[in-house]
Amino acid sequence: MKYFFYLLIAVFAFFSMGAWAEAMGVRWESAEFAPDGEFPELLPWIIDGYDLRFGSLDKTYKDIVSLGATLRLFFRNEGSQPVQIDGILLDGINLAEHILPIHKPHSWSNAANYHLNEPAITAPEVAAQLDKLGEPVWFRARPNPVPAGAFGEAVIRFRAMPFAQTLSVRLESGKKTSQELLVPAKSTSLSIASISFNHDINRIYLYVRERSGADFNLSQIRIDGNRAEAACTGTLASCAGFLPIEIPLENSWEHGSFHHIEVGDALGRRAAAVIRARDDFFALGMWGYRTHGELNPAEQLRETCAAFREHLFNTHMGMAGPHSSLLERAEGMDVLREMSLRFLARDPNRDDMRSPILYARFLLDEPDAHEYSVDNLPDNRRLGSYAQGLVNVQRKWTAADKRTLTLLNLDETYKPQNWFMYGALPDILSIDPYYQEHLVHAYWKRPGAMSRFFSPYCLYASSDVARHACEPNPLHLILNSVCRIEGNRRFRYGTPEEKRLEFYFALAAGAKGISYWWFTPYGECKGCGSDEPGAKAMMKELKILNAEARALEPLLALSHPAEWGGAKRDPFASARPPWLMARTLFCGTHTAIIILINRNHASDKEGTNFAPIPQAPMAFQIPPWMKNIKGFRMKEASFESVPLELKDGEAAFAVADINLTGIIILTDDEALAERLLKSGRQAGQAQ
Repeated sequence: MKYFFYLLIAVFAFFSMGAWAEAMGVRWESAEFAPDGEFPELLPWIIDGYDLRFGSLDKTYKDIVSLGATLRLFFRNEGSQPVQIDGILLDGINLAEHILPIHKPHSWSNAANYHLNEPAITAPEVAAQLDKLGEPVWFRARPNPVPAGAFGEAVIRFRAMPFAQTLSVRLESGKKTSQELLVPAKSTSLSIASISFNHDINRIYLYVRERSGADFNLSQIRIDGNRAEAACTGTLASCAGFLPIEIPLENSWEHGSFHHIEVGDALGRRAAAVIRARDDFFALGMWGYRTHGELNPAEQLRETCAAFREHLFNTHMGMAGPHSSLLERAEGMDVLREMSLRFLARDPNRDDMRSPILYARFLLDEPDAHEYSVDNLPDNRRLGSYAQGLVNVQRKWTAADKRTLTLLNLDETYKPQNWFMYGALPDILSIDPYYQEHLVHAYWKRPGAMSRFFSPYCLYASSDVARHACEPNPLHLILNSVCRIEGNRRFRYGTPEEKRLEFYFALAAGAKGISYWWFTPYGECKGCGSDEPGAKAMMKELKILNAEARALEPLLALSHPAEWGGAKRDPFASARPPWLMARTLFCGTHTAIIILINRNHASDKEGTNFAPIPQAPMAFQIPPWMKNIKGFRMKEASFESVPLELKDGEAAFAVADINLTGIIILTDDEALAERLLKSGRQAGQAQ
């Protein structure tokens, strides 16, 4: 019965999409309707004990969280000329005529919501029809225009689940429209969870997941319409509903270029993505600036960047105050290049256009926080107000600078809906779940919430959900690094132990970049550039963490977690005692990183306390794509061999003396194994 159902879906998809080439010049390829995920196990750490609409946790997840959906539509321009997508018609309604960023401005974006429009723009009956269709909030086509022969992706984001069982979609270009595509408003089970690239962008690291956890066998892989072969031999069979794939490319792709990737399984199911190519950079960033001493602005910038380099950061994240304009000019970029720092820029200018020194362009900071002020909408309709305006900004910036990706940072307003609302919009989604702010609020405003914030686990919960919201694009985490001052009250800097836990929780959740807000040691949020002992202790630990991350380069940038968000257990790694958390990140088909976190810890206003684990027995289920594995443990940014007992498809081993965190690497890559052994030998000689 199950296979008959999948066959019906495949037949429906064939006849609804058709094998046609419209006068508009585009052909539908596939569609994916993805309702927002439910994460009940993580809910206590995501919802801060209250909800903006209901004010209570005494409800089910669906009562508290308004579940929306994201519709992704994939098509190909089969014409001989570029095609510009001017609009998307949903059940005959052109969204471009109603979702207009013409209302309450903020920074360089305006609010858009068809309920804000005058009746002459959106008639009441049209608004009512759009409400029944799931309240579309924003839409986009990328790339736009779509080059001749290239693939594109159209996205429609819904605030709620549509009442209709089937959605009708057309694309518009000028006075032409595409053929109608009928999409069932039901979840697609197969998905591309993540796509990463090596340094030269000539090898793809692809991760495919079955949402239910059921196993599958892939029958085909297509890259830009052409059949591709995986680097590994044998069948493409998943394990625990998860499959990593490595795909070599004949030629290197241009950084920032758009590409279509599609996989299909033996049941006829397909999963696809349009992704922008990027290198294997893992951002270790710091925000802010420092103006110590009698230095001119250029000298102050150099002093700040030198402090970043000294502590092994590789990215200046901006918010540089008096240094901002200098950083955006050639003179400032020369300093960044000298200090081996990439930079999070703003809008393109002639000095930074297509520069390899750029990490990304910063679309906006915390639109969800500012949307709360769009008070001519009810609370439950404010989220997403600035999204369509940001789509327009993104299109403008990408047209001007085709190399550089875009990054959008979200606050914790309206979470977790905010992550799903904006997850598909930027090339890199960033969130800032500041742990110390939770402690501050618990002590100063909401003591009843204290029990949930003795641990930074809330950061892991937020990151895990946000990663699913932005898949297959990367997630960036911003961690707190300030001392909070309010009148006569003062809350300490984060302890070194908290920073270590936060960093490892971020890695376990699959972060592809980590930064800290912020360095600036002034004002009510006094940054870690201060000379105070608490700030210096924090910076010392951040340097150690950066060294550990750099020792894992480029594995972290290529990795992806194997577990489905909110799962109590990892599908591959297990550990004892039960408070030792183990999470597996696969780095392609040859290597797995196991992140270990000792959850027997607690923080309060005085500091952090924990109990070490003297001995931890562990087991790893060896997936079919790994053979003859060897084990290594990271210690102080170097590695030591771990003896493995291999039996019946499982590797058993023990890890001694775990304080707060640990990393185990399992690999059948001989070159990597030798590099790790060499690192350990060099560390021993240095001692």
